[in-house]
Amino acid sequence: MRFLLCSFLLFFVISTSKAGGIKGRISNKTGDALPYAGIVVKASGDGTIANDEGLYEFALPAGTYEIIFQYLGFKTLTKSVVVGNEFQELNIVLEEQALNLNEVKVDNKREDPAYTIMRKAIAKARFHQLQVRAYTAKVYSRSTALPTKIPYLVERRLKKEGVQEGKAIINESVAEIQYRRPNNFKQHIISTRNSLDNSIPSPNEYILASLYSPEIAGTISPLSPKSFSYYKFEYEGYFEDRGQIINKIKVIPRAYGEGIFRGSLYIIDERWAIHSYDLETTTSGLDISAKQIFNPIQDVWLPVNQQFRIKGSYLGFAGEFKYLVSLTYQKMDVDPGLKEEIVVKDPKVDAEVSENVRKKNLEKMIKDQKAFSTKNLRKFTKEYDKGLKKERKNKGEDTRIVREDSIVVDTMANKRDTTYWANLRPIPLTNSEEQSYAMQDSIRVIKEAQKINSRPDSTNFKIQHILVGNTYSFKNRNFLRIESPFLAFYYNTVEGYALNLAAEYQKRWGKSSYFTIRPYARYTFGRDKFNGNIQANVGNKNSNFLITAGEMVNQNNRDNPITPFGNTVSTLIFERNRAKLYQSKFLKTEYSIRNISDVLSFNTSLEYEQRQEVFDMENIKSFIDWPKRSFHPNRPLNDELESTGFPDHDALVFQISADIRPWRRYLVRNGEKRYLRSKKPAFSILYKTGLRFAGDVDYDFLQGGIRQSIDLGPRNTVSYSVKGGGFLSKKEMYFPDFRHFMGNESFFRLGDPLTQFRSLPYYEHSTQQWFVEGHALWSMQRFLITQFPVFRLRGLKETVQVHYLFSPTSRHYGELVYGLDHILRFFRIETVAQFDSYKINKIEFRLGTTFSIADLR
Repeated sequence: MRFLLCSFLLFFVISTSKAGGIKGRISNKTGDALPYAGIVVKASGDGTIANDEGLYEFALPAGTYEIIFQYLGFKTLTKSVVVGNEFQELNIVLEEQALNLNEVKVDNKREDPAYTIMRKAIAKARFHQLQVRAYTAKVYSRSTALPTKIPYLVERRLKKEGVQEGKAIINESVAEIQYRRPNNFKQHIISTRNSLDNSIPSPNEYILASLYSPEIAGTISPLSPKSFSYYKFEYEGYFEDRGQIINKIKVIPRAYGEGIFRGSLYIIDERWAIHSYDLETTTSGLDISAKQIFNPIQDVWLPVNQQFRIKGSYLGFAGEFKYLVSLTYQKMDVDPGLKEEIVVKDPKVDAEVSENVRKKNLEKMIKDQKAFSTKNLRKFTKEYDKGLKKERKNKGEDTRIVREDSIVVDTMANKRDTTYWANLRPIPLTNSEEQSYAMQDSIRVIKEAQKINSRPDSTNFKIQHILVGNTYSFKNRNFLRIESPFLAFYYNTVEGYALNLAAEYQKRWGKSSYFTIRPYARYTFGRDKFNGNIQANVGNKNSNFLITAGEMVNQNNRDNPITPFGNTVSTLIFERNRAKLYQSKFLKTEYSIRNISDVLSFNTSLEYEQRQEVFDMENIKSFIDWPKRSFHPNRPLNDELESTGFPDHDALVFQISADIRPWRRYLVRNGEKRYLRSKKPAFSILYKTGLRFAGDVDYDFLQGGIRQSIDLGPRNTVSYSVKGGGFLSKKEMYFPDFRHFMGNESFFRLGDPLTQFRSLPYYEHSTQQWFVEGHALWSMQRFLITQFPVFRLRGLKETVQVHYLFSPTSRHYGELVYGLDHILRFFRIETVAQFDSYKINKIEFRLGTTFSIADLR
C-alpha cells in the first residue's frame, strides 16, 4: 500500500501560521458538503483544502485578497476578501459546472474531437514536465486510515495499540521541498504527528509521480505515447475557467484492470496542459482513486492539491485510506527556452497547415517556437532532453541516476504540541480524526506509566523463549535471536527426526556495517548423532565475508531444490523421500562484492569437504501407508551413471562467479543508492574447479547466462533466462560435482518462478558433460480467464511458460505450463505438460505462492 501511495504523490505545501484569515464551509446548492474542495489565493498560489466535512480554515495576513474556490465538476468561484486580525466566516456555495458542446457533431464518419485534443496533449506532455527548472515549496499532508474489518486473531492485540474497527488513524506532516530538474528533491520535515506513534516521521515518501509521465507505478498514463492502445477517449464538452477553455475528456479503458485508468481528464485548450483530473484504477483487488487540481503559477499550470484514496480488503483486513496534500510554491524557476505560446498542429485535422509545418527547417522552428506538428513537437522535446542529459554529463553528473532525494527530519519534528498544530493546521480535523488523537493520547499515557514500572520487554528473558524463540535488543545496536526448535523439527529417511537448535548474535555500526555469529546444533534421533556448524560473517551493503565450519548432511544439489520442511511433508505424508543426501565435514570461506561501478558484482568461495555416502535407515514408515508406493534409496538415479554412489573422499573446490548489468539505473536517497529493475539484459558467468593438490577431485567447469524482463504493457511482461556451459576437464569427479538442475517433483512448489523447472526429476538429468537450459515466462492480465472483468478486477493474472533442457543424455526435455496467479491474493496453480524429445510424457498440477518463502534450515 505504501508503494502505491508513493507512486501517485505529485507535489506538496503548507500555509504558515497567521494572525487572521477566513474559515467556513463549502457546499453545493442543496447544502451537501463538498469534501476536499480547493481554496487558492489568486496570483500568489497560496492555498489549502477543505476537510471531509467541507470545512476549511485559511490563515492570512491582514490585507485584500482574491480567493478562488474550486471543486471538480463545479464552477470555480472567485471572491474578493478583506482580511483583518481575526478570522471571518465565509461560507461558500458552488454551482455545478454545465458543459458546452457548441456545434461539434460526432458520427460514424467523423472522429471524436477528443482524439485531436489528446494527440496534442500527448505531444506536449514532456514539454510540460521540462518547463520548471527548479522550485521551493511547502507542504502540509494528511493521511487517514479507517479500518472497517480486522481479523479476529489480531483484533485484541491491535486494539491495545489503538487500532480498532471504525476508529480513524491519522498522520500529519509539514515539510519544505526543494526541487531541481530533472529529478532532484531535498526534503526538510519540519513537523510530524501520528495518532499511532508520535516518535516516527510521516510514512509518506515524497516520490514524484506525474501524469505527464508515460507510466505511474506501472499504470499507463492517458498522456502516454502508447495510450491509444489502451484507451478510448470521448469528448464531453467544455467550460471556461479564469479565461481558459477547459475540455473535459472521458478516459475509457479498452479493458479495465490493473495498470489502466478510467475517469475524466480536463485539458486546457491551446495550452494542452492538465487543468485537473479524476481517475481511478485497481491493483490486487484494491480500488484506487486520485484527484488533482492544477493552478497557474508564473504562467505554468502546476498541481496545488491532491486527493488520494485506497479502498478494499486484503488478507482479512478491510478499510479505506485517504491522503490529502495542500501545496504552495514559494520560489520557481521557469525555463525561458520552453515558451508556452507555441502552437501544436494535429496532422489528421490540420492537414494543410501541418504539411507546411513539416516542410520547415526544424532548427528554425525550435528557434521561433511558433508552430509544431505533434510529431515534430515530440522530436523537439526529445532533442531538448538529450541536450539536458549532455549538459549534466559535462558537469560530471551521473546520468544513470533516475532520481536523487535527501530527507532531513528536524530535531523538533515529533515534539510539537497540540497548540502548535492547532495554529498551523490549514485543513481542519474532522470529528473522527479528533477522537483518534484523543484516544491515542490516552493510550500513550498508559504506555509511559507501564515503562516506568517495568524494565524494557526486549531484554527480559522468559523460559518459554527457549521453545517459541525471541529476539533481544541491547544497547549500541546489539541483538540476540533465539530460534524456535518447533519451527525446525524435520524428518528424512537418512537421519530420522532431527531437532535443531540455533541462535544468532548480531552487532551493527555505521550505516550498514554488521557482524554476526550463528551457532547451530542438530541432534538426529535415527542415527543418535549430534552435528552442526558455526557461521560468522562481517560486511556491509556492498561486501560480505563469511566463514563456516562443521558437520552436516547436504543435498547432492547444493542449491537445495527441496526445502527440509517440504521434504518432511513429502516423506511423512506422501511416502516420497525427495531429498538425496550425503554426509559432509567442511570448512568454507566466501567473499562477495556488489555493485562495482554500479555494473559488476562477483562472488568467490573456497570449500574443503570430507564427503561420505549415507543410506536410508531400516524400517522407515510414513504416516499414511500407500499400497503402491515405497521409499526410494538415498542413492539417486541418473542418465549418465549406472550408480551414483561414491567412496569416501576429500574435495577442495574453488568457485568464482560474476553478474554484469551494464545498463543499470538507480535512485539516490540520502546518499545511498537504490537500484531499479532494468529492462535490459543481465549477464552472468561462473567458473568452478576441483583442486587436486588438497583433495581427490580434479575438474574444470564453465557456465554463462543471460536474463531479461521485457514490459509489453500494464501487468504484461515477458521474462527469459538462458544458461549454458559444460566441463572443460573431468579427470576425477563424483556425483555431488555434477551440474545439477533446479528440478521439482513436489505438488507444492517454491522458488524462482522463472528459472525453476516444474516437473523435472531432481537428479535424473544431472550431467558431467555440457548442457543448455532455457526458461521463458509470459505473465499477463488479459488472456483466457482474465478476459472476464470479474476475475481481472480481483487481481488474477495468467502465465504461459516454457522450460527446456538439453544435454547429451537427456536430449530434448521440455515443459509447457499454464498458470493462474494471485488466487486468494497469494496462491498460484499451474498445469504442467512434460515433454521428452518433443513427445508428451505426462500432465501434472502444481500449487505455489506468489511471494518468496525463505528456505527453513
